[in-house]
Amino acid sequence: MKQGGHSRCVIDFHAHLMLPEIYAVTGPHSMFVKSNTDPTMTEAARQGVRAREAVLVARMSDVTERIAHMDAMGVDMQVLSSSLVQLSTYWAEPQESLRMERMLNDRMAAVVAANPKRLIGLGGVPLAAPALAVAELKRCMGELSLAGVGISTTARDMELGDAALRPFWEKAEELGAVVYIHPAGNTGARFAKWYLWNSIGQAFEEAMAIASLMYEGILDAFPQLKICISHGGGYMPYYMGRIARNYVEKPATRVNMKKSPAEYLRMLYFDSCVYEPEVLEALVRRVGADRVVLGSDYPVGEPKPVEFVESSALSPEDKEKIIGVNAAQLFGIKLGDRVEVRPTASRGVYIEEPRDGRSYRERLEALANERIIRDITTDELMKMTRGDPAEDPPVEPQ
Repeated sequence: MKQGGHSRCVIDFHAHLMLPEIYAVTGPHSMFVKSNTDPTMTEAARQGVRAREAVLVARMSDVTERIAHMDAMGVDMQVLSSSLVQLSTYWAEPQESLRMERMLNDRMAAVVAANPKRLIGLGGVPLAAPALAVAELKRCMGELSLAGVGISTTARDMELGDAALRPFWEKAEELGAVVYIHPAGNTGARFAKWYLWNSIGQAFEEAMAIASLMYEGILDAFPQLKICISHGGGYMPYYMGRIARNYVEKPATRVNMKKSPAEYLRMLYFDSCVYEPEVLEALVRRVGADRVVLGSDYPVGEPKPVEFVESSALSPEDKEKIIGVNAAQLFGIKLGDRVEVRPTASRGVYIEEPRDGRSYRERLEALANERIIRDITTDELMKMTRGDPAEDPPVEPQ
């Protein structure tokens, strides 16, 4: 896309794909569904949940509308990964988990093959069964021609640095697979209320995943791994002082470590889906602009990911790296040879514009509160939100 008189390839690293047939099986096991069945919910709130769920499933499943949304967002390419908040299979028995992951991967490969100039695919593996995970990783990278896999932050009772998962990491490094780490949701009892599993639990999970990879020696054993952590790496990059202090003062914490914690962070990639420009700027100061990629969390997160990065105080060069250059290098995309992407005709795509001096999230919160208080219908809510009842309601980030 043309930006400021030159051509850039905008690559959104954080976008989700859904297969409704699998969601019908995995949904009841997910925090997404469990947290939406709170018996204290009013009927109005319940209706809102059902409306948002329908929109989310439709947007993640559909490809034509996805491309139209990408055009409106100024995104040339999306990196697709399975939406583990809804579709994690790790709870299932190994063969059943493998069966569902293979169905998801076949769908992913078909979608990407039909849209090779717009979509990059990451498959999934039954991570709780390491041998099967290795075999499916090989199929993803070979037979299906995917670019890597997406995994959650734990596999049942295993942390990502568990010794049983070393064959998976070894194979990922060998194949040059990109591994995108995105939590499936924190199931701890302390996170059950108030959607804390989402607001606090996801960032906690990402920090724990990084800690496990670092403290268990995975990043030393397999230094060529291509790992990206969702949501800017959760809490880890922003509270390194205490971790660094422990590294210096408590030798037992570094028995598997050959580098400082800060050095391990700079071996990873992080997406830009952090919602506040100041947080993005802090992330870049910590890990460097070379390690940050654009991320929207489509279809539920940052509606204008490019504008979000542009709104930061980063240098123009650093912004360009985040918006597309880093991801292009990670996936081996030669920007000079890229075919120009042309906008796709659509029925019209809604992109939220600032109004009333309130942020996007402040308006959604106000609308949600009014909906519960007044028991208004979905159509009425849509008219209030965007003046078009035919459009879909907003959905919460993952």
